[in-house]
Formats: sequence, C-alpha cells, structure tokens
Amino acid sequence: MLEEIKIGNQVTFRQFYDDWSERLYLYFLKKTHVDQSAQELTQLTFIKFWEYRSTLTSEYPLEAQLFRKAKLIFIDFLRKSATKVKQKEAELSYHELNSGNKCSNSFEEKQQLRTALEQLPPIRRKVIELSHMEGYAYKEIAHQLKISRKTVDNHVYQALKQLRSILSLIFL
Repeated sequence: MLEEIKIGNQVTFRQFYDDWSERLYLYFLKKTHVDQSAQELTQLTFIKFWEYRSTLTSEYPLEAQLFRKAKLIFIDFLRKSATKVKQKEAELSYHELNSGNKCSNSFEEKQQLRTALEQLPPIRRKVIELSHMEGYAYKEIAHQLKISRKTVDNHVYQALKQLRSILSLIFL
C-alpha cells in the first residue's frame, strides 16, 4: 500500500482514506470536542498526507505516519487558535481603551491617549498605530516592518499592556 500511495495511486489512497478517516476523525473529536473542527482537521491531514506522499518511508507503518502528520496538524491548529484568541483579547482591550468606559471621549482624553502612545517605544507605537488605528492585519504589518508575525503579535500585546498601565494612572 505504501509504494502505491507514494507513486500516486488514487485508488489505493482512497482505500487508505476509507480505512482510517473515521479513526482519525475520532482522534480529532476527542481533542477538540467540536465536530466541524474534527472534520476539517481530518480532511487537512489527508490532504497534507497526499501532498507529501513522496516523503513516506517504509521504516514506520503507514498508520503511524498518518497520525504523526495528524499530530503536527493539530499543533498548528492550536497555535492558530491561541493567536486568534490573543488578537481578539488585544482588540477588545484596545476598544475598551478607546471607548472611554471610565470617561467620555472628550478632546482632552484623546490627547491623553496620544500622550500615552508617545510614551511607547517607537517600534511598538508604529505597530499599534498600524494595527489599531490604520486597520492593517498583523501579516501586513510584519511584511511592511520586516519582522515576524509573532513579533507583531507580541508588540501589540505589550503595547496594550503598557497603555493600560499608563492610562490607569491618568484616569484614576
């Protein structure tokens, strides 16, 4: 079966899919507890397995290689989910700062926000301005500033943390 899949035999791959898709789905369902996520992860695993079929080896059983790929897919899924959660938290925090929950959005308060922004390190200020004021996506900011997307995420997190601290002193 391994050699047939490696050379691109779709019938053999379909048989392998039929034999293992339900077990793989249950593996993902147990980990995510979400039917749609489990289905998508199962499909993505088989897609990646097919795309990288030339790297399959006879050293390990085909099933072990499939579940190794599934584990990597799941780790990527967790990383993306964690990043999305952080982005949502950062956006909510920024909107809380801007919405004036503790006070109204007067000219003076906007000036205080500008003053707080000016206290940030230059790169952090640039990242927060691009992401929250100009609406750029983290990926676009990373490309524009020639830094990693993870670094952008970290700068936003740190900037919002610092802004919260500065503004809490102003609005006490």
